[in-house]
Amino acid sequence: MKNFWVIVAVLASVIGLASCNQEKSIYPQDIKYLPIRLENSNKWSIMNLETGELVAKDAFVNAPSSVVDDMFWVYNDQNRIDIYNVANCKQRVNKEVYGSATQFCDGYAIVSKPGKALEIIDKQCNTVAELSPSLLTATMFSNGRSVVHTDLDRYGYIDVKGDTVIKADLGFAAPFSDDGVALVSFNAASDSAKSISVIDLNGKTLYDIDSEKYQVATPSYHMGVLAVAKKDSLAFLDRNGKEVKNPSEIAKKVKDANYRDGRYVGDDKYIVVKGDRMGLVDKDNNTLIPFDYQFINNLSATRFVVGKDSTMMVVDDHGKQVGKNKFVDFKPYSSDSQAVRGYINLEVTAANLLSFIDEDMVCFAKKGSNLMDVNQLVGVDPAQYVGMKQVDRPMPPLFISYFFDREIASPMTSAATDSLSNDTTALASSVGPTAQFNYDAKVRGASLNFLVLECAPGTEEALCKLMSSAMGSKGFTLNSDGTFTSNAGTAITMGYEKGVFKLNYYFNPAELKPIPRESRKI
Repeated sequence: MKNFWVIVAVLASVIGLASCNQEKSIYPQDIKYLPIRLENSNKWSIMNLETGELVAKDAFVNAPSSVVDDMFWVYNDQNRIDIYNVANCKQRVNKEVYGSATQFCDGYAIVSKPGKALEIIDKQCNTVAELSPSLLTATMFSNGRSVVHTDLDRYGYIDVKGDTVIKADLGFAAPFSDDGVALVSFNAASDSAKSISVIDLNGKTLYDIDSEKYQVATPSYHMGVLAVAKKDSLAFLDRNGKEVKNPSEIAKKVKDANYRDGRYVGDDKYIVVKGDRMGLVDKDNNTLIPFDYQFINNLSATRFVVGKDSTMMVVDDHGKQVGKNKFVDFKPYSSDSQAVRGYINLEVTAANLLSFIDEDMVCFAKKGSNLMDVNQLVGVDPAQYVGMKQVDRPMPPLFISYFFDREIASPMTSAATDSLSNDTTALASSVGPTAQFNYDAKVRGASLNFLVLECAPGTEEALCKLMSSAMGSKGFTLNSDGTFTSNAGTAITMGYEKGVFKLNYYFNPAELKPIPRESRKI
């Protein structure tokens, strides 16, 4: 059942429901600033969403992280992290070298230094606490709690002082939601999913989810409820496990208008799709933002990114442009970055990576498996995968990609398009031209990329050597070119470059291509 928790981990990153405060809202953060890339520019700027002014113009080569708690970070030209306060985007705050970082929340973030254990820092980048060397990753603080993951594949929670609040012996742990509850598994990640429980900030079990009755549809509580699948429909549970009304239910007049798609964005407003254009309406179906745009993304109930013909701008909830900036790219809010410890235990890492593969299986997919079997896209909008043949699944420091024999999503024809339904909108993470997943797309193989940039030089070579020596136990034979094949008709190639250890797994050996083995120069 470990596959289930992989899905939950991914959804927690995609949906990004971590919150710094106790207010129940559709928005996890009060977004005040937006990283954008202006027209005719290759660099990134930061825009004040209230005034429309630029607090930084063409200041960064790489995209800044989300601006949270007035703080953000950017990868510099050495692929290291520089931390800034939005009050002064020209002078970095940190003096130390950081390799990874979470966003700030309530004045604190978690970072790593190359070759070191994780640390908690304040907004002046002073070290507040050094964390246990056994902790592999840590998430952004949420309600004063960070989810930590050990190199023995166990989860727990720490507070902003670095003290253990809930011991790291959980099979899985999701970030706490805005009202202080989280989903956890008390058993090992490979054990039965019947162990899914909902806990409070101190680890007290509020209730166990009845897996015979409900299947978790989203990994976190949002607006005080948890979406769960119940037979052929969705249900919504409060913090005590009682079924309640969906707080983001589509208003009757909006539903009756038979739009192609729709989503609640707060304050009785809805982004809806009519034909091939999007707009904003209120609960009485009055148009607030006209149907002039190919794209609308809600930043708050009063600020929206709208776009057409590849150009975007920010408007208020009546369609009036905020400021004068037009841009071609932006960085929406996300809480998915993690701090990753600056070194690894080679034996434990190799054992964990080897657990994903066998002579007839890779990352829970076997020869002949399709998108439905892999089931990696629960609750994800298919529109963002139109034309793609690959699904990326980040679980830092591991990044998994599945490859398919054809496009995994296609635009729906108008004849196949349904009108609004509460079931579909409850899971949608964004709204756009309606599309559908091609669930019968076959898996060709998978790529496992393990980040070792923050580890000592030679780590990737040592890991590759250790993995290669263990391939025989997995049913693979070494070939003269350094690749591996099995009697089951599968193949593996390993290599490393730019601080990343790479393993590609093929169900068809004819597709096998060697990976470069390039050592880092420091």
